[in-house]
Amino acid sequence: MPSGCCAVGLVALALAAACSVYDASLIAEGNAGVPGRPPPGTSSPADSQTLVFGLKDVFIRQSAEMAARTGMDLDATVTSSRDDATCAPRSKDGRIIGQPVVDGRRGIDNSLGAHLLPTVGSALPCLEDNIAMTQGRGVGTIVLWVRDWNGQRNDASVTAVLTTAVDGTSEDPSLVGFRASDPLNLVYLDGPQGTPAPDPGWAFEDAWFLDPVDFQLGESGAPLLDRPKLVQVDGYIAAGRLVVPLLDNTEFKLIAGDGSMTSDGWMTVVVNGGFLIGDISEDHQRLERGLFAGRFSIEKLGAATPDIGMCDINASVIETLFGQFADIHSSPSDDGIGMECDAFSLGVTFNGVAGRVAGLAAFSRPKLQPCESSQPVEVDRCCPSEWLEGRSRLETCNTSATLDKAARFDALPPTIDIPVPTPEPLF
Repeated sequence: MPSGCCAVGLVALALAAACSVYDASLIAEGNAGVPGRPPPGTSSPADSQTLVFGLKDVFIRQSAEMAARTGMDLDATVTSSRDDATCAPRSKDGRIIGQPVVDGRRGIDNSLGAHLLPTVGSALPCLEDNIAMTQGRGVGTIVLWVRDWNGQRNDASVTAVLTTAVDGTSEDPSLVGFRASDPLNLVYLDGPQGTPAPDPGWAFEDAWFLDPVDFQLGESGAPLLDRPKLVQVDGYIAAGRLVVPLLDNTEFKLIAGDGSMTSDGWMTVVVNGGFLIGDISEDHQRLERGLFAGRFSIEKLGAATPDIGMCDINASVIETLFGQFADIHSSPSDDGIGMECDAFSLGVTFNGVAGRVAGLAAFSRPKLQPCESSQPVEVDRCCPSEWLEGRSRLETCNTSATLDKAARFDALPPTIDIPVPTPEPLF
């Protein structure tokens, strides 16, 4: 990736003023639009129904204004200046470098959305489109599996598993599978060798084959579907709103491509003190106004950013250029005791469509690392967002790889909107 133009954009955007948003203790009390937990009697150990949602419409193309209404008040404080922040501003060589990060609407904390995501959108203009296309095709689609549910709109205790699909399809899962010659893409098991299975249709009938890396091994040495490695055990549903307090080090994987282009990459967002929230539709077919929020440490962000193709934004740049906008401590238990800010608050929205778990794939998709490619990583501009900005398909998709990519955009079902539509605020 050319470093000169990227660096100019980084400096300009990193120094722009911005806002942040929401309050962890208030969540428990049911304020700020988040319901309290229903009475214990609404839940039973016998509850066994499930909900499975494939996630789409992951919106990361935020501006400072958008970030101010996307997220949660993670530190239970409405910060209006450096004086009332819950962590101390960052310092270097005895000099304060941390900037005051003012909370957004109703205390929302989302410094990452206000300060780094605009840079991502400038340096990687097709990133959000690529994530939407990848998720839409079933390649690494994020899957939320809600379990131990009573089937009602109020349930004091549910569990949840946040995982990814190696592939998905609208076909009957008994008719498809993976071949040894291609263990990552579903094909028909009968008929002509290697006939591809259809992609997900996003019409409430999709079947997802989950990533085995997220599941524990059984005695046979194979991963077991009933033994996920990380189960979110403290969730609940109140008046149809799903609230899942996330365990520390919960991952939200965003895969942008299948490896067919050198710019394809992915980013694993790792949060502490986070929440996953969304409204379950009356017919249980959709998860609407979904929100993934939490604390993303400077260290974790620095390690993850190059994986999406921002080769100039390494750990050192995150620390020196963007670290000044760290607005929260990575551990909620350290809020308000004078610890230095070492994390960014984050809020990302999405929607979900009901489907089903078909089983486990045999292999995980290989991690994409564009910045380690021996070939130059060019800025990818072959996507609908760029076409709407006045750059033609002929201008932006002028190689065999990008022409194939444009055809994949064309083949998506109409239920996959690209560019991703501006989300409706949760609160």
